[in-house]
Amino acid sequence: MQEIAGSLTTLDSKQSGYIPNHIARRVGPEVQRRINALKIGQKMQDLPEELWHDSFRYYVKEDPNRRGGPNLRIIRLDPSRPSLTVTAYIFNKFVHPYENRYISVREAARLQGFPDSLEFIGTLTSTQLQVGNAVPVPLARAVFRQVVRHAELVGFKSGQNLTAISLFSGAGGMDIGAGAEQTNRIETRVAIDYWQDACSTLQGYYNGRCKVLHRNTISIVNPLKLWQEETGEDSRPDLVFGGPPCQAFSQAGKQKGLSDERGQTILEFIRFVDDLRPGFFVMENVSNLQGIGGGTIFNEFKERTEALGYEVTSGKLLAAEYGAPQLRQRLFFLGSRKELRKVQLPYPTHSATKTIFTEPYLTVGEAFAGLEPLPIGGLADDKFY
Repeated sequence: MQEIAGSLTTLDSKQSGYIPNHIARRVGPEVQRRINALKIGQKMQDLPEELWHDSFRYYVKEDPNRRGGPNLRIIRLDPSRPSLTVTAYIFNKFVHPYENRYISVREAARLQGFPDSLEFIGTLTSTQLQVGNAVPVPLARAVFRQVVRHAELVGFKSGQNLTAISLFSGAGGMDIGAGAEQTNRIETRVAIDYWQDACSTLQGYYNGRCKVLHRNTISIVNPLKLWQEETGEDSRPDLVFGGPPCQAFSQAGKQKGLSDERGQTILEFIRFVDDLRPGFFVMENVSNLQGIGGGTIFNEFKERTEALGYEVTSGKLLAAEYGAPQLRQRLFFLGSRKELRKVQLPYPTHSATKTIFTEPYLTVGEAFAGLEPLPIGGLADDKFY
């Protein structure tokens, strides 16, 4: 296994081939010993017991009911397979396949399908959160390509771009998917998020092509007025899309749903659709949303948007089946005005093995190819993890 000594420094931005955000978090000596001992595909339970984290030992050997779970997990990624789900918490979980360190922000961004040219703005912690919270770009691209194809099929604005507003945009996983060359016809004019670092990242991506607003949607009383003021047009957007913050619904959280302030953002999304009345909308969230409160939130979203005059298709999509090198599921809602007929979910383009219809899953090894090795350790906002 490759051993690389020394302290981590970011590459000089003036160097040829510089790739931003290729930096990993520094760890303390105890965690480093665990990382050094892991073989490809191994997890905490595969380590000698003297290397187990205390919470893991309690969970495995001392908790008679095994309630909850250990608060520290670790796994060395298998380069021949897609990764497990990328979240904001994988930066003290995912170990590089060959190097004795956690994965870098850029490596996680590649698992999410972000282009290397996109620089994430902010501290190490902030950039990790931006990448982990994003929608995988290839998955978003497949969904938006389906919307465009449907619009063409029904003759909606034939030969013209679909104008769009992006809500809860984050670092732009959905925005980049919507604007990718393959979707061809989506032109996002306004993007809104309350997180300044994410807005700065998104401004770097759009480079003036879109108004990126550092705003809380709750503060926007009249969405249509804002749209018309920012675009300088009297028309309405053709598409509203976004991924409301999912912590209130995630299995990793307390699952308070709409009783959590963050859960109210789904109602905000509905409010924008109600006021803007686009031809189409796309909303994504964690797959667990379907089970919260016995499906109450899931059903309420469908019922409310259908009452506004939309046909709604929903379903869980696996990112690996659409060209992202990770096994992450997301729940999508595709809405279209009733006269435009229902949009169907996209068909998978990838599968575990190659078929006449699909390509094989992309792997961690393919995603990381060409990135420079990094020394053990790293710049960690003056903290050890």
